[in-house]
Amino acid sequence: MPRPKITLHILSSLDGRITGSFEQCVDAAASDAFKRIGFEQGPDAVFDFQGWIYGTVTSSSYFAKGEPDIRPDAAPVSAGDFLTNMDAPCYYIAFDRAGKLGWQSNQTAYAGHPATVLEVLTQQASNGYKDFLRRLDIPYIIAGESDIDIPLALEKLSSLFHLSNLLLGGGGVLNWSFVQAGLCDEISIIVTPAIDGEPDSARLFNASFAGNPRPIGFSLQSVQTLPGDALWVRYMLRGLGGIA
Repeated sequence: MPRPKITLHILSSLDGRITGSFEQCVDAAASDAFKRIGFEQGPDAVFDFQGWIYGTVTSSSYFAKGEPDIRPDAAPVSAGDFLTNMDAPCYYIAFDRAGKLGWQSNQTAYAGHPATVLEVLTQQASNGYKDFLRRLDIPYIIAGESDIDIPLALEKLSSLFHLSNLLLGGGGVLNWSFVQAGLCDEISIIVTPAIDGEPDSARLFNASFAGNPRPIGFSLQSVQTLPGDALWVRYMLRGLGGIA
């Protein structure tokens, strides 16, 4: 089944944390390198992603901080996907299974790079939330009943929106869901020389929600030093298939 290439690109502490006070020690040059590598577009870009995949928690923390404008008297919307804005230059793809994100418009941006919002929902998303997205002209696809069916979501992103190259930058649960399913083709980590010892900060991978921890090996592709004493490390998953 055709699907986009998925690259997990993320900034991490030495001990594999992706949020926390360690970020106060990250050199601005290393942070700039992370953004340049992951988010620049065009012929000179490293990856030239067509979109960025994030989960509900990351999206609500940084991009959609409000509450959705749900109208209790909303008329029933048509079943299935809502296909609009299908030729945007870049998409912010929110894996938002229950429909919780309070977008203010159908546009957002990261590191100065604009993107059109595209929601991935499950069948548990309410009629009111789907009506809210339609009023903002935010496209959405339905993939799964209560949990997101990642293979189906990727197939729809490929067949409906013609996306072939996407960045994954979620929290540990979303990242683990892709990797353990063999649906992540490359891992690109900017490792910063900082730690904070916080026990509950988010990890790069977290199988606690899915309850399916297992060992997974990787093959090193390259290591490059970056400004700010950071390292850019690229891995391929060992023994898992690439693009289907």
